Amino acid sequence: MKSSREEEYRKALELAKSSFLRRDFTKQCRIGGAEWAPRCSGGIIHLPFFQDVCQITIPDFDFSLPGSQKPISLSNQILILHYLNGVKDIPLAEENISFREVPCGEFYYAAFVQRSIAPLLQIFGQKPRAFRFVAESLGGQPIEMGDIGTRLQVLPKVPVTLIYWEGDDEFPPDLNILFDATIKEFFSTEDIAVIGQEVMIRMTKLYFKYKNRLDR
Repeated sequence: MKSSREEEYRKALELAKSSFLRRDFTKQCRIGGAEWAPRCSGGIIHLPFFQDVCQITIPDFDFSLPGSQKPISLSNQILILHYLNGVKDIPLAEENISFREVPCGEFYYAAFVQRSIAPLLQIFGQKPRAFRFVAESLGGQPIEMGDIGTRLQVLPKVPVTLIYWEGDDEFPPDLNILFDATIKEFFSTEDIAVIGQEVMIRMTKLYFKYKNRLDR
């Protein structure tokens, strides 16, 4: 028996599929940084997603990671289609905003912290070396912000910035997740929260994969 959450995800996925089928595939892929390869009865999309390349066949919407057996979760399938549906032909703002600054973000900020920021702080709060290693392992590019700053590329037009402060005698360690201001043009607040959670999940998995080495 499917859970109510899974049913909600499947309904959202079907809506996203229907919306995409009404769009100009070539245009949306071009402006979204994806590759569109037309076929006689549809086509194939290749879209960078974190360090992977997601393959989507159209019109049956089969999601896969070529060369990998890893499944793509329903929530990530929805996120990817929402990106392809919503991406606009605009440059990055090169201005970081916090989750508080997205529509209704202030209202949901406590939940965002609990689900995305707090778990990272719990793991990396006293482990700056581990934070740097995991961020770089996810393809993060160093930037000059905080004690450790890194920028991850979630999707071609969706960079996410992580800022880590080691703390001192007066202040505890802290961490924040920031987004380019254009993210409000592509995604709903719920989708932006999902991106934060996905960053947390991937960093957590990588930490535990290398935990014995990192905790020495």
